[in-house]
Amino acid sequence: MQVWAVIAQKGGQSKTTLSTGFAVEAAREGASVVILDADDRQGSALYWSERRDMDDVMVKDSSVAGLPLHVSRGRSSGKIDLIIIDTPANSKDIAMLAAEQADFVIIPVAPRGLDVHSVLQTVKQVQQAGTPFAVILTQVPHQGGEGQEAHAGFAAKGVTLFDSRLHFRKDYYKATPLGRTAAETEPDSKAAAELRSAYEEAKRLSGYTTKQISEVA
Repeated sequence: MQVWAVIAQKGGQSKTTLSTGFAVEAAREGASVVILDADDRQGSALYWSERRDMDDVMVKDSSVAGLPLHVSRGRSSGKIDLIIIDTPANSKDIAMLAAEQADFVIIPVAPRGLDVHSVLQTVKQVQQAGTPFAVILTQVPHQGGEGQEAHAGFAAKGVTLFDSRLHFRKDYYKATPLGRTAAETEPDSKAAAELRSAYEEAKRLSGYTTKQISEVA
């Protein structure tokens, strides 16, 4: 059983796209998955869940105070394989708490100057928590060198990076109001391939195994 936290201090970094996308991919493999929506301002994962007509992924509202309890209960239940914490922007306290509760932290960033700078602050926070983490580039433009420049900049600072990237694609954003992911609405699209690739890499980086608790017992 593992806990992943998706953390970014700036909004619009595709946190919920990754949280829901990874959750659906894990559920497809037979895992029991819970998303903890810790964003009491937007509640994007809850919005997505309310529009989903499948019960393969459970989404729970979680306050800051309730986050450790939700995680603790999930770990001790023996019934959950993966918890994904979807955190709000502009909340260092929640980000730090989520990082402390997690086994692995995913830090998404769009390759724009101010966004990259804010992520370096998030990286410092996660390093203080001592939790393994990796940065993933999202909303990467199809033209220009922003993605390569950001990748090189993080690598030069010794930051662990996903090789996978999420480019700016409409398929990601069209799927959310439907309670779906791009891998479900457009399974043969480039967006779907990127999302699946990122999930496989998250498993490798975190050491998460798809062998469920129920199979081990």
